[in-house]
Amino acid sequence: MPEMNDYSGPYKHDLTFQDLSKDFILKLMQIWQYAWLHMTEAWYDAVKKRMGETMADECETEAWCRIGERVNPRFAKVANVELNTVLDSLKCLQLPLDNTTGGLFPAIPEIINENHVLWTIPRCRSLEFFEAKCPERINWVCHVNEKQVIERYLINKKIKVTPLQLPPRKDPNDIACKWEFKMMDEDQWKPIS
Repeated sequence: MPEMNDYSGPYKHDLTFQDLSKDFILKLMQIWQYAWLHMTEAWYDAVKKRMGETMADECETEAWCRIGERVNPRFAKVANVELNTVLDSLKCLQLPLDNTTGGLFPAIPEIINENHVLWTIPRCRSLEFFEAKCPERINWVCHVNEKQVIERYLINKKIKVTPLQLPPRKDPNDIACKWEFKMMDEDQWKPIS
């Protein structure tokens, strides 16, 4: 049977992803990414409504960190990435639903060496949403939450994550944020708390 480019034909009770064309799966992935981010927004709003903004902020960070710790190592495993360098960990940032590969959070790396990278996000869909709809969330998400989440998403706990430029932006054409990722020496290493 040829690969399906859409699902306009009859219902297929035994449908598998192998039945779908690469182009169709790529289109679905964009919808999955959109759904992933909207689910997190809905979850945050529900917690905020019931328990307040502070509790919603704290729960959001805890949830994202948990995803980074429990799910993201699976990307390294399935992609056969050994996580010896900062560049290895950057490969793993390209693979989750909220990745740096697609248009949601495109990243521009400035590679100093394999263990030292400056990482710029020129455009962030989340920041654009916060700027337009709830600017009060920018400080928590960008200054508190994001560093902790990036540390877990990089998987390798020996990578030091340092924010170099964070919102708020003076101009909507400015970059969203800029980070430094650097492998720590053995004597500098401390577990992520």
